[in-house]
Amino acid sequence: MKTSILLAGLLAALPAGVALAHHSYAAFDMTRSAVVTGVVAEVQYKNPHTWLFVDTRLDNGEVETWAIEAGGPNILMRQGWMKNTVKVGDRVSALIHPGRDTTRKAGSLTAMRISGGPTIGTWE
Repeated sequence: MKTSILLAGLLAALPAGVALAHHSYAAFDMTRSAVVTGVVAEVQYKNPHTWLFVDTRLDNGEVETWAIEAGGPNILMRQGWMKNTVKVGDRVSALIHPGRDTTRKAGSLTAMRISGGPTIGTWE
């Protein structure tokens, strides 16, 4: 009896642990900030997180693509960001917390300035 109650409790707690792990920012260095400026190559405005892919041009002329994770659409809509606010081809500057793995060009979005358009989030 005690074993089945313990097992039921562990099973009930499992989804909560998975959900907490999913929303971790462990992959990003939240103590550092960086600015990525370039042209939006792709927008994935969907749950659970919106992703932006921004092409930046290096000094040697090569293009480097940054994968930038943002909040879900519901959170972004409260900040004024609708599905068509950021479009492929828009020139943007994104304030991010860069990824801890420096071999990958990735970051967590803090704020974004769209050239000729609005600033989304708080630029600090």
